[in-house]
Amino acid sequence: MTAPFDVPEGRFRGHEQQHVWNETPDPELTEVGPGTPCGEYLRRYWMPVAMTDQIGDLPYRIRVLGEDLVLFREKAAGRLGLVHLHCRHRNMSLEFGIIEEGGIRCSYHGWKYGMDGTVLDTPCEPPASGVKDKACLGAYPVIEYKGLAFAYMGPAPVPPFPVMDTFDEDGDEMIPYLIHSPCNWLQVMENAWDPFHVVYLHTKAVRTQFIDAFAEMPMIEFFERPYGDFYTNTRRVGDIVWLRIHDKMLPSFTQNGGHFPLPEDSRYFGRCGLSRWVTPVDDTNTMVIAWRHFRDGDDPRGLTNRDEVGFGTTDFYGQGGDRSYEQRQRDPGDYDAWVSQGPKNIHARENLAFTDRGVAKVRRKLRAAIRDVAAGEPAPQPALIYETWPIPTFGGDTMLRIPPQAGRDDGAVLKEVAHKVAAIYMAADHLTGTERRDKIVADLKDYEASWQ
Repeated sequence: MTAPFDVPEGRFRGHEQQHVWNETPDPELTEVGPGTPCGEYLRRYWMPVAMTDQIGDLPYRIRVLGEDLVLFREKAAGRLGLVHLHCRHRNMSLEFGIIEEGGIRCSYHGWKYGMDGTVLDTPCEPPASGVKDKACLGAYPVIEYKGLAFAYMGPAPVPPFPVMDTFDEDGDEMIPYLIHSPCNWLQVMENAWDPFHVVYLHTKAVRTQFIDAFAEMPMIEFFERPYGDFYTNTRRVGDIVWLRIHDKMLPSFTQNGGHFPLPEDSRYFGRCGLSRWVTPVDDTNTMVIAWRHFRDGDDPRGLTNRDEVGFGTTDFYGQGGDRSYEQRQRDPGDYDAWVSQGPKNIHARENLAFTDRGVAKVRRKLRAAIRDVAAGEPAPQPALIYETWPIPTFGGDTMLRIPPQAGRDDGAVLKEVAHKVAAIYMAADHLTGTERRDKIVADLKDYEASWQ
């Protein structure tokens, strides 16, 4: 008897690979709730928790690091407060609380809490009651800065807030945005340590989502700094050697170059197009909270759009779930890459390769930092490492006119240029403001001229 169809040939190995479905996530890097090693590490840093224009005259309920909280603006000086969700009396939610001068009052029995969680008033209690001296509400310090609310959720002492040099530049308009992703924080954060996905996902997979030059395979070099790393992402485009430089500051702060640059002419120490934090909501939900930077000359083709930047949206493709499922299938973006890994990516199912060395590197660094904090060591604070203020950063684009060199391997040339440019950047760390910028620009021009 002849079969009505041919059985497909090949090495089908689904049955022998069934074991991968029994693998589990890595709790040391993915669990962020109170008392977890990763959660305790993350709580040692200032992190953005909301856009301030989300906060009106009512309590604003949020969830951060597995804790349910209420953010509010008190009525006297307009300061922001961040407290635990439930009243310490009978656990009514303070999202229904009454905002007053200097604090928030529970609408159930009137207990009023100060900005630091101190019980200020218990109007239903008799005068002799000492309950307000025994109870307190969990609260966290908040800093409001350029449209974002930052919270510190760790133990005392509270570290200084780290102000980067890109946070206050002349001619730079910073617009905040916040986008939610239904997955673990780590897989969102790691995307920034993976420069090679830009070649394929953003350029070759379906279409050019940013610029065609991203299709050129980059040469990546990592450079360690006291607070983290930066890497040079070096490509040749004709006679231009284009260095796209990314800042990577633990635990989750990153800065990258412009989104739509034109590598057609020399450019010296262009600054970042994005300053971004990844803030865990809980183990399976994450917020990307960032500033988009808009400067004259950064967008020569007019591809950016300030009006698209805000709550739930930004002006470059594929950062949220705001597209139809069919569009996401036909033209996937970053959001689809990290969310489709599952609520918590299972590392035991991966097969990391050479181009994943950035991902492997950040996992090692995070694991070491988490274990240090668990052992009682203080978490390194960027604002305490440098004597200069603000903190010097590197993210942005430099483009040097360095033609291919006769008789020299071009890969060796690109590597040499990357290390020299990085050295020029780092040599100016002791300077600030325009003095630092002028020094770097002058040294880059001199170095470019040395190749002519």
